[in-house]
Amino acid sequence: MEALSASAPFAEAFDLAIRRRGLSLEALQRRMAMRGAQVSLATLSYWRRGRRHPEGHRSLHAVAVAESCLGLPADALTSLVTRPRERRAQPWPSGVSLASALGSEPTELAACDGIDLDGNARLALVSVHQRATLGADRTERSVRTELVVTSRADGVDRWVSFFRPQTGGGHQPVLRSTHCCRPGRVRRDAASELVACELRFDYPLRTGETYVFDFEFAYDGEPPETNYLQFGVRAPARQIVLQACFDPAAVPVRCYRYSGEGDSRPELPVGPSGTSHIAVLDARPGVYGICWEWD
Repeated sequence: MEALSASAPFAEAFDLAIRRRGLSLEALQRRMAMRGAQVSLATLSYWRRGRRHPEGHRSLHAVAVAESCLGLPADALTSLVTRPRERRAQPWPSGVSLASALGSEPTELAACDGIDLDGNARLALVSVHQRATLGADRTERSVRTELVVTSRADGVDRWVSFFRPQTGGGHQPVLRSTHCCRPGRVRRDAASELVACELRFDYPLRTGETYVFDFEFAYDGEPPETNYLQFGVRAPARQIVLQACFDPAAVPVRCYRYSGEGDSRPELPVGPSGTSHIAVLDARPGVYGICWEWD
């Protein structure tokens, strides 16, 4: 058997481990997702080819999960990952960076030039209700989000929404509809398919004033197959509700909840209506999600 050199670059070692295991990137991604590590196919491909390097705590956790999925000893890959300083998106007082909340690499945010990536800090999240609609072909048809926010300062007039499909492959996420807000500047990272969109309010808010708005992302062309729904917050939120709505012809065999606070993944029921959900009260900064198994 080909030996794995302790001094091998991360990309070389990662590629070798995948080939040894005989997995496709899609299969590896699914196994990682079921263990609570959500990474896009584009990111896995770039790691494998050495075009990008894992950075940040969330990426290091994903590498550790990949080790387990690939049958490697602990630290076989993580020991090869250097820890360069993040170049963008300084952490909020909570210590959670934007890249960590999005499950992204800091380099993917470079395409967001001209958008205030930390502007959402001027708003407090009161309530988040995000609902994904899945098709009979297991694809993500749309994701609708309703937010209730409170302004921390006078003059706040926008929210920046970030959206990215689970898998790479040329999918085109688009802002399909808005209510009580309108689209402003939009930026895309072509490699990761990450979209950042300014949503401008009907009027500037006063300190302490609440605002309610909603918006929906969908796809131009073929939507991607998906097996998770998640939302990341960089500041405490009073309530986060995530809801997955499945087509009667394609209901998963199991659903789980997960968060960045541990490896526990309690199973969730899927009701007769074909929906599953989580409700998190007094949510701390981090990532919360639902994942499911189709077979």
